[in-house]
Amino acid sequence: MRVLWFILIITSLLNANIDIFDKFRKGEEWQKSVDKFLYSDLYIKFLLKNKDVKFGYYDNPTNIIVCYKNKRVVDVYDFNNKLKLKHKFNNILIGKNNGDKWSEGDGKTPLGVYTLKYKLDDGELNDFYGPLAYPTNYPNLYDSYLGKSGHGIWIHGFPKDNPNRKFDTKGCIALPNNELLNLSKLIDYKNSILIIDTNNLPQTNKQKIATILKEIFKWRYSWKYNDLKSYLSFYDKKNFKKENRYGFRYFAYMKKTIFSNQKQKILKFKNLKIIPYPSKDKNIYKVSFYEIFKSGNHSFEGEKVLYLKLINNKISIFLEN
Repeated sequence: MRVLWFILIITSLLNANIDIFDKFRKGEEWQKSVDKFLYSDLYIKFLLKNKDVKFGYYDNPTNIIVCYKNKRVVDVYDFNNKLKLKHKFNNILIGKNNGDKWSEGDGKTPLGVYTLKYKLDDGELNDFYGPLAYPTNYPNLYDSYLGKSGHGIWIHGFPKDNPNRKFDTKGCIALPNNELLNLSKLIDYKNSILIIDTNNLPQTNKQKIATILKEIFKWRYSWKYNDLKSYLSFYDKKNFKKENRYGFRYFAYMKKTIFSNQKQKILKFKNLKIIPYPSKDKNIYKVSFYEIFKSGNHSFEGEKVLYLKLINNKISIFLEN
């Protein structure tokens, strides 16, 4: 935040923009100027300066675990503005059947972007799964949107009584036990994402990430300042689902009721991630952030997740939690 204020002041001075200081004195108008600045070319350029966005945009340092199913390889990256390959794990085991997972018991490893929910240590596990395991959040919100089913997709080890296991899994990713222990030393599972694809991950570039950042901050602005028409323009009216429960028409009705109150909002985003999603449609992105929201008697703090398509330099949100 201090950096943002510094940029605002310097930018104002360079442009001899005395008016912005007057807005600061008057209060809310200054805040509007700050919120508009978030989707300016200058601020977006600042956010992306020296960032490697090949695998997406990350506000904070993150461990990125990449599984290439066809190559049977897991790569582990550290991301802190730059991508750093920390280790490559070869000869992993995956689901015994080829293709993307769609249903319970199909023996396939899913394609997608996942979090590691928690860590199971030795003593909490059946010996079949080795010394530790990381359950993932499959099926995620997008999996459910697509109609996928199943559960229990983990990263785990080899059976303790068969450390040279050769047979594939029911859909999990399995590493030899010594490799799994090495993985556990390389990552902080609470700050890790798992991306699973076939041969090559979908990659993006600064132009696309800049567009999404700008659109997300515009979306935030229209939400914060109760501009219903602008806010709804960021959504896919035909295909949108809210938590896979209801569609755009009911969503728009609810938002119209809420926005009509014209209450002031506190709306902050932290730990923003923009990740190109493994899919036949190469324009799909998962966007997540920690949201702090307060308006009247209503407040919320927690992770917000959006799935969107980038179409003609505009975002189209088709799913949110």
